[in-house]
Amino acid sequence: MKWINKGHELEKTFSSIPRSFQKKVYLFGAGELGRVTGNCLDAFGLLGGYIDNNSKRQGTTYMDKSVISLEEYLSYEDDPAIVITASKKNTAEIEHQLTAKKLLHGENYYFYDEFHDKILPIIATFLFDKTYMHLAQITLTERCSLKCKKCAHACYNVDNRSDDMELSEVYRSADVFFSKVDFINEFVLIGGEPLLYKELPKAITYIGERYRNQMGIYCITTNGTIVPRKEVLEVCRQYKVLFRISNYSKSIPGLRISHKKLIDALEQYGIEYKLSKEEGKWIDFGFDYLNKEMNETELIQTFDHCLTPCREVRGNKLYFCVMARSVSDNLHFNEGKNDYLDLETLNGVNFKRELLEFNLGYSEKGYLEMCHRCHGAHAENYPIPVAEQIDVS
Repeated sequence: MKWINKGHELEKTFSSIPRSFQKKVYLFGAGELGRVTGNCLDAFGLLGGYIDNNSKRQGTTYMDKSVISLEEYLSYEDDPAIVITASKKNTAEIEHQLTAKKLLHGENYYFYDEFHDKILPIIATFLFDKTYMHLAQITLTERCSLKCKKCAHACYNVDNRSDDMELSEVYRSADVFFSKVDFINEFVLIGGEPLLYKELPKAITYIGERYRNQMGIYCITTNGTIVPRKEVLEVCRQYKVLFRISNYSKSIPGLRISHKKLIDALEQYGIEYKLSKEEGKWIDFGFDYLNKEMNETELIQTFDHCLTPCREVRGNKLYFCVMARSVSDNLHFNEGKNDYLDLETLNGVNFKRELLEFNLGYSEKGYLEMCHRCHGAHAENYPIPVAEQIDVS
């Protein structure tokens, strides 16, 4: 989307959000997603309580809030404000319950992803003059312990002798980002393989000491090939860092052994982790072979249809798409060098609204230069083997 009225693009959208969601919100599902969403709502004083179909949970508390049935909630609430925070399987059942009670999507309830991605960021900025984001990352290193043919960041093309991000630049990235963003659902240290980063304990500590209370989830995403050294484990425990472990063991069976060693170490230190389900396929974004001739209108349409959630901060620069930046650098395309928002110069009266707009897809051009090298939202139509390794022997 191309900026036409910077700082005012989302006023109409805010006015269309039901006023009930600007008061107290109830979360349908007192589980993991409910906890995560509850932390975010609590940052703005918007968490009303929980609804759950499990009769054993009803009448108890979760996140210091009451857990009740849908019937009890509707018995005293004439203007419901519900966010569904349940598994995909249970979401369909819950939606059926809500519609049976004549509740309307977009008026009485929202789904988890849409609420985090768009609704809460708009409410936070317009109602509280605060900036909320769902997800952002710092890429500590482009080096990786695997050589995946279709790595979405093209890390297979990075020499293991390549330079990582300077520790001072990691510090600066966090400082600049959190000077503009009041609260983020998930802040991630990624790679490449972030456990290869030699200064990882210092990076975790610096960010954790200063900004842990501005994050719901503080996270490291790893491919599960490396067991962190003791110093890393200790600071991860201290700052409640979540390990998200990608699971490529269908393609690389030996990873199951690595996963066990990693999980044993995390459990020994009481560190939370999430091991993904075994991935059967990846999607091919086409970065390594696409070079489409596209006019401005086509580029904007491609970008608007995609709207990836993958923000990246590097120093003063906020990139909308971490893959576009990393692939351009790692494959030496030299494209999109100016496709970022300069957080340090974002100081005007409407800077929080401008940051909100950028996060939701607005920019000067309305697209990224790298869009012509990507299948974008259609990448799901190009399945490929997961984590197929390049033979480097």
